[in-house]
Amino acid sequence: MEFFLNDKNNKKLELFKELIFREGNKVSFAYLQHYLDISLSTLKRYFNELEADIQHNENLNMLIFERNTGSFQLNNDSDFQIDYFVVHLRFYYLNESLKFKIISNIFAKNYSTADELADELFVSIPYLYKQINALNEQLKNFHLKLVFNSDENLFGEEKHLRMFVFYFYWNTYRGITVPFKTGLGCDLSYPDAVHCLQKRYSESVIKRIELILRISTLRQHKSQIHLPEEIRNVMRSFELSKEISSVIEKYFITEDEFLFFNLMIRTFISDIDSPEEKTLLFNSLSRSSRLVYSSELLIDEYEKDFYLSIPMTPRIKANIFYYTLLGVIHSIYFEVNPLYFFKQIMSTMQDQNDYLKKYVKRHPKNYNFYKKFRKRHPEMILDSSFNYTICMLLTFLTDMFSLPTVSIYIQYSSNNFGSVFIKNRLLTLFNPDTITFTTHIEEADIAIIDNVEMHSETKRQEFFFVNDFLDEKMWLELIIFIQKIILANKKKLN
Repeated sequence: MEFFLNDKNNKKLELFKELIFREGNKVSFAYLQHYLDISLSTLKRYFNELEADIQHNENLNMLIFERNTGSFQLNNDSDFQIDYFVVHLRFYYLNESLKFKIISNIFAKNYSTADELADELFVSIPYLYKQINALNEQLKNFHLKLVFNSDENLFGEEKHLRMFVFYFYWNTYRGITVPFKTGLGCDLSYPDAVHCLQKRYSESVIKRIELILRISTLRQHKSQIHLPEEIRNVMRSFELSKEISSVIEKYFITEDEFLFFNLMIRTFISDIDSPEEKTLLFNSLSRSSRLVYSSELLIDEYEKDFYLSIPMTPRIKANIFYYTLLGVIHSIYFEVNPLYFFKQIMSTMQDQNDYLKKYVKRHPKNYNFYKKFRKRHPEMILDSSFNYTICMLLTFLTDMFSLPTVSIYIQYSSNNFGSVFIKNRLLTLFNPDTITFTTHIEEADIAIIDNVEMHSETKRQEFFFVNDFLDEKMWLELIIFIQKIILANKKKLN
């Protein structure tokens, strides 16, 4: 969505984020100049304008700006959290953007000509077309286009249009308010709905469910969704819990509409399904589906290459399968890279593509695996044009789920229970799947000891000396020490 902002407002927003995230601390001119890539005079001008913007906004004017020698500072004496201020300032700047106003207006009404829209926005026709051309370059990623002399100014398939409408409204309002609140015949505020949703989800998740529901019920009377049979069959297994589905399903006029809604919430809401539900889903899906078969085949081969010594746990396998299957569905049905939704798709797409390419290059093992996999399995349902998309998804999942392990040797000879204390406390501080213990020092990555004895400096393990196992400062140093080695082992995995 930052694509909608002009460069100055984008820089002011970034300046604000830096100051608010370091709230109460001085931030030097030198750092801010380097971070924003602007001159000192521009930095000072942006700071003055930012302060004026904040003071004129009733949602933000409780913040206090301070100028110091060589630095700026922002103080927040209110009870509001950081995200409250960032969302409101971002919304304030979006409303000043012409590109944003174009999209907002065409969602509110249909324009038969560009002249009509230009008159309403008080801009010249040539300038309006310049902005529309820039928007259309971004909308290509949603397979949409701005047009006139049509029933709707946003032209494209219904599935792409709904995805963009939700993306636009959620990323604009971010929970400040839920648009389309009245006149749609759907309301999740009655006691039974509130009770079953609040038992399960946070307020932010419920707001997103409401927004997807309202957009779906608004659109289904204009142009209904018709799912391909194969995707319909798979999505029948992606139903929410029976209690929640019974609250929501009644608002949809066809089964395909309800199943598409279920797909949309998996697209835009992370962890709408619990790990246990993902495992049940993995076990329940029919393997006769090419979508399911291809996804499971990929995960089985992936496990052979990436989990050589320790097999995947059922929970990890179900999670990786879950996201892979959704990635395959997105690639085939929406023809959109699923990873775009982990980042801002309406930022400059060139920057985003460059970022993703660099990300894959940092993980050559994933690229080499997928390249070999496609050669060995030509029956894979995906067209080869999506190879890079799925390779990126696997790379992301590897970073998400791979568990580097570190082997620890403990020798505490000062008393007879120090070793047990250290071991048990480490198990409370670290994921038990990431640390193992050995009684043979030559097998260890880390040796935690309280004496030097005859330990050779040429051994592969790192040594950490403990004087007092009750010293809290020592524990902080030990945690950082172990974390560094875990991160180093994780790089080796990739």
